[in-house]
Amino acid sequence: MLKNIIIYIILIAAGFAFSVLYYAWFSWFLFIAIICIPIASLLISLPFMLQTAIRGINAFCDTSLKLFDPFHIGIRGRNGKALICPFLKVKFKAVNEFADTKRKIVLKYSGRISRPVIVSTPEMGINCGNIEISAQYGRVYDFTGIFFLPVRLKFKGSAPVMPTPERPSILPGDSASIIIGYNPKNGGFSDDYELRQYRVGDSLKAIHWKLSSSRDDLIVKDPSEPIYKRLVIKLVLSDEAEENDFILARFLYVAQTLLAGGRSFYAFEPRGGSLEKIKSDKELESFLLSVYSPSGFAAEELFKDAAVYSILPEREEVSEQ
Repeated sequence: MLKNIIIYIILIAAGFAFSVLYYAWFSWFLFIAIICIPIASLLISLPFMLQTAIRGINAFCDTSLKLFDPFHIGIRGRNGKALICPFLKVKFKAVNEFADTKRKIVLKYSGRISRPVIVSTPEMGINCGNIEISAQYGRVYDFTGIFFLPVRLKFKGSAPVMPTPERPSILPGDSASIIIGYNPKNGGFSDDYELRQYRVGDSLKAIHWKLSSSRDDLIVKDPSEPIYKRLVIKLVLSDEAEENDFILARFLYVAQTLLAGGRSFYAFEPRGGSLEKIKSDKELESFLLSVYSPSGFAAEELFKDAAVYSILPEREEVSEQ
């Protein structure tokens, strides 16, 4: 390492000056000892350096995390074999393009690697997005940190940072315009129903007794279920990472609520063109990943005659297109 080399040069200069200004046998002996330090360090460290460089190391990282969780990345010996490293330095590059965040992560370790060595990076998890991480280099140094050998290391990984659900002020179901009609419900009862005359085979439980007595005729409640207009959740993202985190938090709450109620919907992010019909949690996760890595496909014209629920940085609104 450059810092260690500079320190060693200063140490040599100081030893030389001392040997010249204070002429004695031990002053030159001290100067020679300073010169031999890196050579002795290399001779002691070289077997361990060669073992680490030849065997190589493997890197790993979190596969996903929630907002504000620390991001972890680590190393271990290949095939689980232990390594002895005088001093190991591994440099990684982490990028979250969605949040416009870049970090250099340096893992330093000295000693015996028998278990995974892990470093935590909290700042990579403070915004939503997909963390792409790659290894820049790996080096094993001698004890002085002056000489080094490259270590075999090829690694690329990714970890999506998922939002934390947060209830919005307006929900899609708060708008009656989303329901465009009703269909007869097969079996069971419903809060929504139509009235009609009694037919043979109707359950006595379905009779509207109060209305029947006033009309002097048997009237039954015919249970029905609503016909929903096609629902599109539109994410109006901004250029601010914190605002986008807030938008995604509200979107996740709405999406999970709809899926829990058995409703499917379309999700659309116009800036990057991400679009997907969502019927399951897996498709919801797939959509979020597409938002983190936009494709540039525009499809607003597909949502004519739909109820559009827009989530903006400062509010939500329901409209029809």
